[in-house]
Order: sequence, then C-alpha cells, then structure tokens
Amino acid sequence: MSTGRLYRTEGIIIARRDQGEADRVLRLCTPSGKVDVLAKGARKVRSRKAGHIELFTRSSFVLSRVPNYWDIISQAETLDPHEELRSDLLRGTYARYVTEVLDRFFTEGEGGTAVFDLLDHALTWLCQDEDLDAVVRFYEQHLLGLAGFRPELFRCVGKHQDQKLLRAEVVEDERRPFGFAPERGGALCPTCYEADKRTPGVMPLSPNALRLLQACQRSSFTALTSRPIPSSLHQEAERVMRHYITYHLEQDVRAGAFLQQIKQMRGAGR
Repeated sequence: MSTGRLYRTEGIIIARRDQGEADRVLRLCTPSGKVDVLAKGARKVRSRKAGHIELFTRSSFVLSRVPNYWDIISQAETLDPHEELRSDLLRGTYARYVTEVLDRFFTEGEGGTAVFDLLDHALTWLCQDEDLDAVVRFYEQHLLGLAGFRPELFRCVGKHQDQKLLRAEVVEDERRPFGFAPERGGALCPTCYEADKRTPGVMPLSPNALRLLQACQRSSFTALTSRPIPSSLHQEAERVMRHYITYHLEQDVRAGAFLQQIKQMRGAGR
C-alpha cells in the first residue's frame, strides 16, 4: 500500500469501530471537517497509540495520505482526554448524544473550525458543569445553526411570520402557550398555535420554554447558566428539540433515547 505526504491535524474522536484483526477506524471531527482515519495495530496490547485514541479525546495527529483508502495515523498525542466522559455513565451518555447529533447532520468532509470548537467546548462543559441539560440545549441550537437547520424562535413561522415578533413576556401573564412546528421550521405565536394546534406535529411551547430556547441561541453559555434552570423547563425544551431534530433527521437519535432511559431510572431511584 503506497502512502502519500504526511500532514498534521487536531481531531476529536466522535466514533470508532474495529477493523480487521488489530486495527481501528476512527471518526474524527477536525477543524477541516469530519473524516474517517485508520489506526493500524491500535488494538494490540502494546500499541503506543491506544491511549491517545479513546472516544471523546481531543488529540493531535500526524496522518499519512493514502489514495482510495483511509488516511493512516502515524503519530497521536493527547491534548485533552475528557476522561470524565468515560468514567461517568451519565456524562458519557450526554457526550454520545452530542457526538451522534454532529455525526448525523454532517457528512464526510463537512464541518469546519466552528463545528470543531463548539464540540470541544461542549465536551469540556460536560466534564465540568453540573447542568448537563443546559450544555446540550445550548449545543443543539448552535450546531443546528452551523448545519443550516437553526429553528426560528424570534418570529412566528405561521401566518403572522412577516410581522409577529415572539416576545414571551407579552403573554406570560395570560398563560397562553406558544407553539412549535418542526415542518415550518420554528415557533408559532399563541394565535397561530391556537389555529394550528390540531395539525400533526405541532406542539405547545410555554413562554418560559420559548425564552430558554431563545437564550440558547442569543446568550453566551456563561450567561445561560448564571441562574438555575428548573428541571421541568429542561424537560419541556428537551421534548421540543428532540421532536425537531427527529423530524429533520427522519429518525430518532439513539443516544438520546438511551439518555432518556438513564434519567428515568435515576429519577425513579430517588
């Protein structure tokens, strides 16, 4: 097998699978896009690469280009192991969710520096932060924006779309729900929701949940987490975003379903 020139890149391992008797194929999110590479001999007991190619790890790689084949890892050095994501089941499942969503929305070669940086920040926050749901809600909004699927949360996507700004505080006292319509690409004002609430796929959205999702798009992560977010609000926002993402992917995110099971089991054990 002939190899080409060497090149260096950083990469975060978002998935991996066994290949042959001792090799491993890694799926990397790099500043240049998503790519699959081959770690030869990585499953051997004495492999020097093994410790640097764990799932969720950000590493520096020297790769050799191979025509019509996976590029081959020549060297690997850990930059941030994100160890907490492999030692804690709950944090690790959140991490599997964020990497799977990225993997589903971006194909080979797609992505770029902004996607790489967003993933790196999200994994770091999942290691450190206590509000893991806030990490995921913030990440979803920004990843969807980079993928071209950001939901419209500041203007009604119903018949008032040309003039109706969505300001949750206006209707909070009236307790009139907004709506969310994945097929139309975002939120509905209370009037449009009332008219369309029997339409398949349309969901109610409380003023507080709308405000949370708007903050995920507009605020910094530090500002978003400066105040505690009630678990009930997280649950509502999660239902809405899971519905939206499933609609666009045309299938559920497997790690999201598993995450739900874990949280339900932990809640039942309290």
